[in-house]
Amino acid sequence: MEKFNQAMSLISEFLAFARSEKTAMAFKDKFDEIYFFKFEKPEYYAQKIFLACWFGLMNGKPSGTEQMLRDYWLEELKFISRFFKQHAFHYGYYRSGFTEMDEILFLRGAEVQPVFIPEVPELDPGFSTAGDYLFAKFIAYELLQEFILEQLKELDRPAPVLAVSAGASLKTFRWTGDSINLVELGYALYLTKQLNDGKAGLTEIFRWLEEAFGLEIGIPANRLREIKNRKRLSKLKYLDSMQEMLMEYIDKSVSMPE
Repeated sequence: MEKFNQAMSLISEFLAFARSEKTAMAFKDKFDEIYFFKFEKPEYYAQKIFLACWFGLMNGKPSGTEQMLRDYWLEELKFISRFFKQHAFHYGYYRSGFTEMDEILFLRGAEVQPVFIPEVPELDPGFSTAGDYLFAKFIAYELLQEFILEQLKELDRPAPVLAVSAGASLKTFRWTGDSINLVELGYALYLTKQLNDGKAGLTEIFRWLEEAFGLEIGIPANRLREIKNRKRLSKLKYLDSMQEMLMEYIDKSVSMPE
């Protein structure tokens, strides 16, 4: 509850900051305004929607058998699927990257018939358009869908076993780099199937890394979106740096006299 409240407070503060920044001065042109309300604001607001939905899911999760849990997650997946089908036209537009209706959906003050946007909360005219909330919900529900699918995968995997010899003393290490670097490493381990004969799940790997290095990484799908949204940096900055430094080290080692 404490972490949830802190996260919601941070997101709300950031949205308030973004609003003050974007309403204090005019956009350069309509394309700049469309870009903000089509791509940037929905990404911000999606975090708030996702977190609220995630908190509700975790609070409603039954404490019973595996089958009860499976039924619970499957029912939630059906709800998300129904939402996407209910908004199939706009979801298709969101997924396709089309731009034909951008001036209607992502410019403030554009005239839109209610039947065209069936579900929109009361809008802040200075910081909202007809389509930005719906796009934020699409992003949030996709994140939620990824999270639920990972929970279902976890139900099909045996619990990991850690064997330690009696009396063995294990040295502990702290991860002092950026946590997003550990996200890159976690996904790399998962996708290349390096652990448990390739059967280790993504959430399993993330929790193992958290316990091993004493930090909180967060939800895998959420952190992957951070990597996807990198604009100026390499998408895989840390892994690229690892490769570069290792190659440099190997080259120096080869050139050194024995």
